[in-house]
Parts: sequence; structure tokens; C-alpha cells
Amino acid sequence: RPMAYTATDLIAVTAYGAKGDGRTDDTAAVRAALEAAGSLGTGVWFPPASGGCYRTTGVSVPAGVTGLYGSASLSRTDGPTVAALTGSVLAPASGAVTSLLTVGSSGSGSFTAANPHGLMVDGLGFLGLTSAGASLSGMWGVTVTDTSDVTLIRCRDLYCDAPGFTGYPSGGGGPGGFAQFLSSGSGNGFSENARVLFCGSYGAGRFVQADGTVAGAGGSTDGRVISCQVNGHNHGIQLGPVNAGTGGWAILECHFSSTNSASHVNYGSAGSPWTLRVEACYLDVCAGTPLICNGRGLIATGNYFLAGRTGTNTLAISFGPGLTTPGGDPAAVVTGNTFDLNHSTSVQAQAQFNGFPAGFGGDLRRGEA
Repeated sequence: RPMAYTATDLIAVTAYGAKGDGRTDDTAAVRAALEAAGSLGTGVWFPPASGGCYRTTGVSVPAGVTGLYGSASLSRTDGPTVAALTGSVLAPASGAVTSLLTVGSSGSGSFTAANPHGLMVDGLGFLGLTSAGASLSGMWGVTVTDTSDVTLIRCRDLYCDAPGFTGYPSGGGGPGGFAQFLSSGSGNGFSENARVLFCGSYGAGRFVQADGTVAGAGGSTDGRVISCQVNGHNHGIQLGPVNAGTGGWAILECHFSSTNSASHVNYGSAGSPWTLRVEACYLDVCAGTPLICNGRGLIATGNYFLAGRTGTNTLAISFGPGLTTPGGDPAAVVTGNTFDLNHSTSVQAQAQFNGFPAGFGGDLRRGEA
């Protein structure tokens, strides 16, 4: 919790009857604590759960709540049980949960002042397993809609929409994961200025996704993902994958690693996206291409690409066919990166343009880029 607060300054969910025993449905108790905090203009404290987690069918954060605080810890091993999440943890109470924590509601293109803009979520954990140990396809830990300046800091995610990799719980692989930021409009005040700081994730379908709620929406823009560690994911960060031309994001000093990953960063698959900055990141093993760019304004600086450690991938960056549209030129700066592709001097491609007309683009080969 922040230095300015003590536990007595916050409303504890246990004061409203939450048990945190890993079995009881604590939804009503957590909702009551959130409503009380909203009316007082204060925050909510999730004491470390005695039984491992607070089970819920999903809770929404009302206006007036300033923050949600807890203390979760994610530990990893290389054994049959590959990870554990303890402390202030939310987990699904049933197989029908689509989002453990919902922040804001859609204004359908209009600014919604009643959403909890400026919310801080500090130190919570999000577990994607039911009490029976099954992972839920399509479930998100956090869903933010039309709410600006939301910060997730020191949060932990385990198996939210785990993609069913070897050693992981079965199931998953759907459009779910740790956190998604959605916007129904294109102007300021929707889901802009999101911050994901010092978070850790293991076995997520997606770590962070920013998109629009409908086709043509502007998408969640100008977000930051900083100093996060993301392992065992299917997609690391997806910006504008379905509906929106999400832009203005920066991904800084992060670690991505997954032998099964479809991509570590996938940018600009929909709409007319602009500007993505990827700097000082470690992009380890990846079954697909670590960085896929379909939008203009990529700046990739000072990253380390260990793209082919599994021997199946020799391409670090791909500029996809979406850039062939008018006004969608790459306008990319790729400089100061280390390309350790497959530990082989025979590997030539650092980056590649795909789907362009004959005579346009081609490979950016070693020594030429």
C-alpha cells in the first residue's frame, strides 16, 4: 500500500465479512466494502487471504473509490507445479466469471464522469483457477472501460486464461488474460494514460490488451507498461487487435519469455494506429515473431532479441501487410538493438516487410539496417 496510508485508513474487505478462505464466495462482502469506500472517498484494503484467495463472481469499482491495496506474491519453480500466487488474491468463484475486477462502464462514445478515473490498484493478485483447479477460457483479471489514468502497480497474475501449455492447467487460450483497457470513443477521457508498472505474470493468455469496444473506436491510447516480467504467455501485449487504432503506447524495461508465445508485442492489427515505443526490453524465446508491427511510428531502441533459442525462429521484427494501406507507412526507427537469433552467424534477417508490392521494402538484413 502507499506510504501515505496505513491499514486503518482503508476499508478492509474482512470488516464486511470477506473470509478469504479459498472456498467461500466473498463477492457480496467485497462489493459492500467497495460501496462504503466509494461513499467515503477512500480506498479498500485486501488483507492477505488466509486460505489463499478471495473467491468472487466479479466485482465492479464504483466512483469515489481512490484505490485498491493488497500484498500479493508470485513465485515460480521448474517443477510440476510451476508457480504459486499468495497474499491478496482474487480468484473466480464459478466457471462463468469473465472478469474478476471491472473498472468503469462504457459510455458508448460519450465521456462517463461517474467512472473511477485515476484509480490505483496496488499489490493485488489475480488467479485464473477455479476451486477445482480448472482455468477459465476468456477470463480477464482486470477490465478497464472508458476510465482514464488507471494504474496497476505491483500486481501479480497467474494462469488468467492459461493457454494450456505443457505444465500449465488445461483449458484457456481464449481472449482473456491479465488486464485489458477498452475505449468506446476516440477523444480524451476514455481509457487513456493507463499504467502497468512493476507487475508480474505467469501463464496468461494475454498480459495486456488495449482495444476499442466497437469497430472504429479510438482505442485505449497513451499507455505505459514499465518494468514488468511476463512469462509463459500466449500473447504478451496486444494493441488494437480487433477494433481500434490504438496508439501512443510505450513498453519499457520489460522481460518477455515464452516458448509457446504467438508474439511478445503485436501492434496495430486494426484501425489506424500510431506510435509505439519499445525500449530496453528483453525479448526471449518465442514461437512466433517477438515484435509484430502493423502500425506507423515504431521506435525500437536498445532491446535484446533472443528470438531463436528454441531453434524455430530467426526473425525478430515483422512489419506486416497492414502497412500497405495509404498513410500506413512504417516510419520506423530500429536502432541500438542486439539480435541474438538462434546463436547462429548464418541468420540474416533482423526485420522483414511482408505483403508489400514488388520492389517495395524487402528484408532489412544484418549490416544494412
